Amino acid sequence: MKFPYVIVGGGLAAAGAIDGIREHDRESPILLISRENHRPYQRPPLTKDLWFGKTTLDKIPYHEESFYASNHVEVLLRREAVELDSERRRVWDDHGTMFEYGRLLLATGGFPRRLNVPGGDHASITYYRYLEDYLALRDRLERIGHVLVVGGGFIGMELAAAVRHAGKELHRVLPRDLGLFVADYYRQQGVETVSEETVARFEDHGAEIVAQTAGGNMVTTQLVIAGVGIAPTVDLAEAAGLEVGNGIEVDDHARTSDPYIYATGDVAEFPYLALERRMRVEHWDHAIQHGKAAGANMAGANKPYDYMPFFYSDLFDLGWEAVGEIDSELETHAVWKQEYREGVVYYLRDEVVRGVLLWNTWNAVDWARGLIREGTMSTREEREAAVPA
Repeated sequence: MKFPYVIVGGGLAAAGAIDGIREHDRESPILLISRENHRPYQRPPLTKDLWFGKTTLDKIPYHEESFYASNHVEVLLRREAVELDSERRRVWDDHGTMFEYGRLLLATGGFPRRLNVPGGDHASITYYRYLEDYLALRDRLERIGHVLVVGGGFIGMELAAAVRHAGKELHRVLPRDLGLFVADYYRQQGVETVSEETVARFEDHGAEIVAQTAGGNMVTTQLVIAGVGIAPTVDLAEAAGLEVGNGIEVDDHARTSDPYIYATGDVAEFPYLALERRMRVEHWDHAIQHGKAAGANMAGANKPYDYMPFFYSDLFDLGWEAVGEIDSELETHAVWKQEYREGVVYYLRDEVVRGVLLWNTWNAVDWARGLIREGTMSTREEREAAVPA
């Protein structure tokens, strides 16, 4: 079978790519090959709104079910692309079916990083990413009383808030760079924290599992949820001889080293034009927008991706949005309206703003984007004066 467009992957980047293609090509058939059990759906609710009753499962699909047939999109679920012949422009799935393509998009995303410690494969450890993980965790929380969340990144922080909202006693292992205020705030919400620690091993104690930290602390729990980031799924690209670095390398049009193959979303290392550096970004806004750009360029748009994605998080009654380069290795300058409760944190390199964290500060993402795009040096006084009223 031959398709003008074949998309490998079933996440938000794939959904965005379908929209991007259809903006420029209304009729040509599209094939979507996804190893997931569901058509593309919104992922942020898995750690946010679903837990707090702000949305329901029927609201999270990215497109209506009828969208696919009416837009000539064939969806193959529970299928995995396992072989790619870039010279003959062919891809095979794990059922042995071969598809020819005109343009191919790799939107393969990533897989949860494992805890590479003794006992890290214990059955009581959940590596959280997919809708099935949410459904399984929701079911298990009805039968247990204590949870350990490992991971101080966005997913770990949100899961800690979600599990505590479900009424469970909870410990959370925080990495060294998490601020003391956030740790104290989580304690106030009933989340016991083990600050500046990493898990060294897990031990099986029958109905319970014991986590031992590098500092010698012991935490006994019934369930461990690991939210320690993802690794890009690049196997297919590597086997096909595409250039791979921190992800599948693409240009500003989302093209790989093969002109007929594109890559997008979590798996793609792309040129972030406003920051003049290459990056791989793992957030939903980028996945959708980069997917749209990739799809549009597959259909002939020939337009560089210059969008500046933002990301956000909700932590009990705290929340933030951020744009640009948010990296603990950069110099920071915090300007607080209310200490640790409302303000702006600038991330700087050589006094040039590279990223902006808006802590309980809303409707200012476009302002932050403009500041980063300027790319000029600034003084502390200028940055303090620039904070939105």
